[in-house]
This record gives sequence, C-alpha cells and structure tokens, in this order.
Amino acid sequence: MANPALPIYSDQVPRVVSSNGLSLREDILLTDAKGRQSDSSRKKAEAVLEKWKDVLPSLLEPNETIFYVVKNCQAPVTPLEQFFLGIYAYGATATAMVLTNLRIIHLGVTGRGKWRRILKSVRWGDVSDARVKGWMGKVLDLKYASGKKDRYWKIRGKDAKKIRAILAAVLPASRAEASAAQEIVSLCPDCRAVLTQKIYHCQGCRLTFKDEKTLLKRTILIPGGGYLYAGYTTLGVISLFFEGLFLIEVILYMLMASGMTHPARQQDGSFPSQGDLWATAGIFLLILALRKSLEYLHGRRIIRTFLPQNRAGQI
Repeated sequence: MANPALPIYSDQVPRVVSSNGLSLREDILLTDAKGRQSDSSRKKAEAVLEKWKDVLPSLLEPNETIFYVVKNCQAPVTPLEQFFLGIYAYGATATAMVLTNLRIIHLGVTGRGKWRRILKSVRWGDVSDARVKGWMGKVLDLKYASGKKDRYWKIRGKDAKKIRAILAAVLPASRAEASAAQEIVSLCPDCRAVLTQKIYHCQGCRLTFKDEKTLLKRTILIPGGGYLYAGYTTLGVISLFFEGLFLIEVILYMLMASGMTHPARQQDGSFPSQGDLWATAGIFLLILALRKSLEYLHGRRIIRTFLPQNRAGQI
C-alpha cells in the first residue's frame, strides 16, 4: 500500500489533511499543475469536493487518502463504437476519476456530471504500466497485470500533469501489491462487493442491475426502447421517431404487397408490382434491423458497466 504521505513533488512537503470526513493530500489536490499554491486551483478543487461530499466518504476505505480528482474525462471506448455514437459518445463515456494512495476509482457520470451509480476501481498493484500520452488531446493508457488494456481519453492538460506526477511516485511503491483481480473491476455502489460480468445482481446485498435480456426485448419491441432502457434519453427519443417511421413503412408496404390495401399509382399511372412492394418492404425492414442492431450494441455497452435499477430510498 502506498503511504498516504508519499512525496509527489520534490519541492513540496506532503500534507495529509482531513475535511468533511475525507483524508486529502492538500499538496496535490489543492495546487496547480506544478504543485504550487494557487487560490484558483484551491477553489476549483474545493468545488469538486463539495459536489462529491455525499458520495466519496462512503466509497473510500478506512486507510484511503484522496490524492487527486479528475472532474471529467472519457471512459474507454472502441473506435467503431465512437464512430457510430458520434457526438453522443461523450455522454455515454463521461467519467469522473479519483486517484488515491490505494487505487484509481472510476465513477460513471451523465454528460452533466451526475453520478449514474456506476463504480469501478483498480488497485495500483494491478497496474503493470500506465502512461499519459498525447499532444492536443491527452489520454491515460493503462495496462493491467492480467494483460488487458484501457485508454481514458479527453483528459485536460492540468489533470494530465497531475496524473503523470502521481503515477511516477505511486506505481513503483505498489509493485508488490497485486490483488487477485489483476485488473479493473466493477463494484456494487451499495455494498462495494465485486460484481461478476453478465450476472446482473450483487451477490452481497442483492442490488439488481439492468440486464441484457430486458435490453434485447425492449430494443426489438419498442421503437427507441433499447436506448431509453440504457439511459440514452436523447438517442431514445430520436430513435422513437425514426424507428416508428420505418416500422409504419414496413407494415404499409407489406399490407399493399399482400393485397390487403391498394397501393398508390406511380407517375406513369400504373400500379407497382407485388414484387416491387415486397422488395420495398424488405429494404425498410433491413434499415430498421440495422438500426435495432446498433441500438442493442450501444445499449449493451452501458448495461455491461452495471447500471443499477432504481429502488426505494436510492438516488
């Protein structure tokens, strides 16, 4: 375990302070990118802590000290997912990151920074390599002891410098402290138990999470239902309109092709053939199926991060 008073900056004395039930490294958290005292840096950090004051005390372990909080960055996402999600990739991957003497804590948030109760963490001893890269847009590349890799992206310049300084000190001090997980794990937001992939309930406190079977049913049966179930409200509303439109077209052309309703005349005054009507219905059905497939894949990505079902007394 890295010492809470582990030196980070050569010209700064480590200062561990307590505030609102939290143990903090004042010399890292409340200073500028170079570790110097700064009123603006202090105010910004205090604002971030104020925002998370009701969440962080319950997440931290008894011997855990916060080194730094990254207010917002983007969680790992494949290039293909980012391409198809477009601008919505930013809301889908929005993350706050807390670096402590023990681990990195990943908090999945909405585009506006509200915690979605998605919680992950990785012990420093389970990180075999970590590097901050990039010129214009900074990224944090993590390689775990298991061999898996992750890339957090869209990291601000100041945050990148802070992370780099912390990594340089913490990783060498934690080399011999690998856990059984050997990589980042999802945790229950209520009891902090480690969650098992594709098992959508906590075996510790029985908290339930949204699951892939329900996602598939809603994607197939409800226009935009997959996006809405996964919490992509804007995408869900847009898909509700377009999928509904394509579905109406499919039904309409199938009715005309089967002779249950009469098609409109074409420009030359003739009626379209039955084959053309079936072909048109097939094209609309194919477009609808492709949209549904993407909707399911996008929804499955967030479902697999363990999105809790709301229940009485929960935020």
